[in-house]
Parts: sequence; structure tokens; C-alpha cells
Amino acid sequence: MARIYAPNESHNCDYGVDFYNGAAVVPDANTAVVAWFTAKGYTVVPLVDALSPWDYLKTEELAALAPYVGIAPTGMTKAALVAAIEGQLVLMKVEITAFDAIPNLAAGTVAAPVYADAAAVKAVLPTSALCDAGTVAVPVAAWEDTDTYDKTTAGSYTFTATLGTLPAPYANTGGFTATIEVVVAA
Repeated sequence: MARIYAPNESHNCDYGVDFYNGAAVVPDANTAVVAWFTAKGYTVVPLVDALSPWDYLKTEELAALAPYVGIAPTGMTKAALVAAIEGQLVLMKVEITAFDAIPNLAAGTVAAPVYADAAAVKAVLPTSALCDAGTVAVPVAAWEDTDTYDKTTAGSYTFTATLGTLPAPYANTGGFTATIEVVVAA
């Protein structure tokens, strides 16, 4: 999902999307809708699946709160205020407790492998991973070949995600990550 911020926070609906004080969420995968909002000057924040409690406030209310958390709000948009407040309020961090299982990737057979090497496998692996029962998508910066992928040996090879920047307000102090099994059949 992506958060969308309207240029005019009095919008309550645009392009079939409901807004609350100028903020809404839409699926990242719906590229036509995301592109429409981007082209119309809306601020789009990808990989955020829900409105935060701060999104329901008006810009004036956020600006009044901002100095109390060490933010100078002058000239900041609603999107910038929400991001700054979420970043400042450590108490608002939501801990990731687990990453959702990613279905195995079939890599063909030893006689007819689909992927020539680990680099070819990494090129098709997901660019984000869902956590906490699909509540948030976390970007994957890179995939590590944990088990040394070998197209000539049947087996299951684990690839482990190196996570990118977590979307606010999420934290991962438990060090959880995503993995995927790449299976070469006999």
C-alpha cells in the first residue's frame, strides 16, 4: 500500500479513493492509481499500508504538536509533518514480530535448471517482504545466497533478505528478516 496526501487536505474523495483530512492509502500494485495521483501533484509515500493516527489530524493540529516533539513546523506539508512526528516519537514505534513466509521458488530440475546461478535467482526475487501477517511491506535491499545455490545439485537453497529502510513507524529490534527457499528438483 501507499499513503497518498492531497494538495488540499479538505479533499474527502478523489479518483474513487476516500481521504481523511487529505490522506488516504491505495495499493502500491495499482500503478495506474498511484501514477494518476503522482501526476496530479499528490505526495505518494510507497510501502505504507495504513494511515497513522497522525494522518487523521489536520495540518494545523500537527503543526501545533510538532514543537512538543522537537520539530519546527514552519513551511512543512502534512506529509512532511507526519513523517517527522513518526520519526521523533520513539514510543510510537511498532515492533516487527515476524516476516510472512514467502512461497518456495521452483528452479527447475538438475537436467533443466531455470536459473544459471545465484545472480539469476536474485534477479527474480521479490523487492519487498511482508511482515506481521501482511500488515506492512518492507523493502529488500539485497538477497544473500545463504546455502550456495548450485543448479547441478537437487535441493532447497535458502536466500536471506537484507532489509532496506523500514517504513515509519516500524522498528525491527528483534532482527527479524525474510527468507525464501529456491528448490532444484532431481
